Amino acid sequence: MYFPVAFQILFLVLLAALGWGANLRLLSRAGIEVRPVLQLAQLPTSTHRDDGAPDDGLCRGVFRLVRTIGAVAAAGWLLSAMVSATPGMQTFFALLAYVAVVGIMVLPQRVFCHAVRMQFLGSLARIVSPSMSSPVFLCDIVLADILTSCARTFADMRLVACQFVSLVWPASAGREADSCTHTGVVGALLVATPYAFRLRQCVNEYLQAPPASAEARRHLANAAKYASAFPVICLSLMHRRIEIAAAEAAKAGSSLDVKHPDWTARVVFGLWIIAVALNSLYSYYWDVAFDWNLGHTNSGWKLADLVVPPLPISAATTNGPLEGAGEEAEAPSAREFLSPGDALASDMYAPSSKRSFPRLLRPRMCFTWPWLYYAAMAIDFLLRITWTAKLSSYIRIDQMAFGGFWLNVLEVYRRWQWTFLRIEKEAAAAL
Repeated sequence: MYFPVAFQILFLVLLAALGWGANLRLLSRAGIEVRPVLQLAQLPTSTHRDDGAPDDGLCRGVFRLVRTIGAVAAAGWLLSAMVSATPGMQTFFALLAYVAVVGIMVLPQRVFCHAVRMQFLGSLARIVSPSMSSPVFLCDIVLADILTSCARTFADMRLVACQFVSLVWPASAGREADSCTHTGVVGALLVATPYAFRLRQCVNEYLQAPPASAEARRHLANAAKYASAFPVICLSLMHRRIEIAAAEAAKAGSSLDVKHPDWTARVVFGLWIIAVALNSLYSYYWDVAFDWNLGHTNSGWKLADLVVPPLPISAATTNGPLEGAGEEAEAPSAREFLSPGDALASDMYAPSSKRSFPRLLRPRMCFTWPWLYYAAMAIDFLLRITWTAKLSSYIRIDQMAFGGFWLNVLEVYRRWQWTFLRIEKEAAAAL
């Protein structure tokens, strides 16, 4: 089957955009107003408005944009498949498809899904901005997290870029082919870039949060989660380079002692297992405890307390009436001793009633089906640990047809369900 990397990337982008449109449609039908949750009305631009009902208009714009870009990508793929005997023409049609997609996204005229396109481009510009003082909107956080799920796709973009450069500049074809055979430092940097963007957002939120507040500690712990991805990327690059060096030495029939490279590879691989296990398990914990606000018990304890325990309340709350006040005066509530960030967190986790709720969920939920939340937690865990397939001698994903592509598809689905419950959690906090 003809399905080169260039069109795999386009398909994954379209799949992610289609999932975003499905999120908007499903949440809107469930009675959740997505625009206020995503803080679209607070964006520093007026392009967030479009015609029709707010959420319906946004959803229609996303689906219309996906259909158009999908038609362009399908046309490019068919044309490339028709000239399979001419690799140069295949690359040319792929390049033409990319140019058309980029052209559609940057159309300056206020036509063709202008609001949706400007929302995306504006959010992307804020994500890559190094500013530490500008506000961080939830729509930017969601997009940045989606970009982290596309990290492997960014590494594949290097190979596609090399093919395009070889087509436009034939004199560099040999050099580009050699440099793009294996993913090196540039590929690792491309994988790390989305995590760096998200890390910058967390640091930004930490600096803007009240000092020594629960909100500040939460943002700092979140920053540590994204920082834990960098050792995984570095160790993966090191292990890959050791494997390439060993393969080249074996191919050349080198008489050098091979015990040292084997020993080094085992140590690096062991460190990679430790790093990726810590990153994936911590990320899964964060998904459940913070991003989805699940893991509550009827006694008031929650999973989030493991990393960000509640601040102790001032002793003044238990000392009875205030000095100088009348007998009817009451002690100040705990909320009066909380910073604005802590008060927001207190509101988010406070139960709306004293009734019991399903185990390890939360008091406030927009949906009455507990199995939906339990299934999401189970699926998220399984997809977070897909890296364990590398530990099996029977499952060789790198040798499967389009193995990496299917892993990316699973990650797109995981991020889709994450986004769904991330927005639902914010909506439930406002109930």
